[in-house]
Amino acid sequence: MVIIEQFTLRGIHFLNEDALIINERAALYGVLDGVSSIVPYLSDKKETGGFIAAQAVKNYFESLERAEQLIEHAAEANQKLRELMLKANIDMEKKDGLWGTAMALVRLHEDRLEFIQTGDCMIIAVYQDGAVRPLTWRQVAHLESSAIAKWEEGVSQGLSSQKDLHETVIDTIRENRFKSNTDEGYGVLNGEPQAVRFLEYGNINKSRLKHVILLTDGLFWPPKDIPVDQSYWEYTAQRILEKGLEQYAHDLLGIEEADPECLTHARFKKSDDKTGMVVHLNNDDD
Repeated sequence: MVIIEQFTLRGIHFLNEDALIINERAALYGVLDGVSSIVPYLSDKKETGGFIAAQAVKNYFESLERAEQLIEHAAEANQKLRELMLKANIDMEKKDGLWGTAMALVRLHEDRLEFIQTGDCMIIAVYQDGAVRPLTWRQVAHLESSAIAKWEEGVSQGLSSQKDLHETVIDTIRENRFKSNTDEGYGVLNGEPQAVRFLEYGNINKSRLKHVILLTDGLFWPPKDIPVDQSYWEYTAQRILEKGLEQYAHDLLGIEEADPECLTHARFKKSDDKTGMVVHLNNDDD
């Protein structure tokens, strides 16, 4: 028996560009983090590109009667996203106009678990003895670190508003977007054919596997609050399992509300969209 714990919450913007994937008949479970274009876009339905992208990939995976090769399904979802952009007259040669989505997805088998990921969504396996095993890594971390360093430098120089601090990093954020699906950058489903090359995927056996946690980056705990004697993902996983996803998210919101200008915990907005899922496996007797 599998129990699915899920949570999603809109951040400071008017749409939640995150999404959940739940397809029980195909045993597919995932999270998506939509990425809007730098060039502003709003559809006739008042939907952003990031929202459209996440919903399109969600709808694709939830429509499957059965899953075959995850990498092929991801490629097909990416192609459908490309077709949507072409229909909306988006210039596919200009990266700053593309819609996209990060993704973390798992498929449950009787004796193993398949996973596929792109962008900075995370998948974390937790075993019966409490051992924590990240199955993925944040593909954008090396690019974000320079922008975060600039942000913290601005704070040290006396800047005290999120708006002013954002101005110091906006050029870096734009430059990073042009590195999507390149060897210097990160993977993202954004309709570019090369997006498939940056998918990370694999499978593990389910022996003694107890929980699988999937997160968008809005649910990442502030690094400064992680105890020095614990690894980042170990602390995050343990806190989620002890508190439950919803309480964990509300605790995180409390930290963000107490730091609205992003001075204590450097980040690009007060509150990002937050989406997570915990797949609880009945695996006690293996």
